[in-house]
Amino acid sequence: MGVRRATVDDAEAIERIRVETWRATYRGLLPDGLIDQLQPNVERRRERLRSPAPSELNFVTEEGARVVGYAFAGPERSRDREYPGEVYAIYVLPAFQGKGHGRALIRECARELADRGITAILIWVLRENMIGRGFYERLGGTPVREKPLEEFPGAEEHVEIAYGWKDTRPLLT
Repeated sequence: MGVRRATVDDAEAIERIRVETWRATYRGLLPDGLIDQLQPNVERRRERLRSPAPSELNFVTEEGARVVGYAFAGPERSRDREYPGEVYAIYVLPAFQGKGHGRALIRECARELADRGITAILIWVLRENMIGRGFYERLGGTPVREKPLEEFPGAEEHVEIAYGWKDTRPLLT
């Protein structure tokens, strides 16, 4: 297992992971219509990886030579002063969950953000996603905020919870 920076060549794998993990994780939690319409958008992902924002971090984790997970991080999007960093997305293929890939991705995000002077972070998770919430709690995250899920039409009645770490040093070990 290894974590490295994502490249343009990882776009197809990242999109496959995004769609597969969303379908496995959110089926039954979000409207079926939303889940059913998910499609990989490899060209859009390539473009984002080709010219990422300077503050954005993009990582993948591999099992052998296969990309099995990814995480994106950077400054917190709403400019939260208490938690200036954010892990925007983290997904690991279901068959590879529980093997340390998620922890390794979080650790790398926390390390790179700390190198930039950001040692407090948030990660947003759907309230009904008990597996994700349990993972963040085992890593020492604490629920600190809630907001309606706004970015997906048809899912507005759902709520996201932000898990926060005021000090990411324990994530680095």
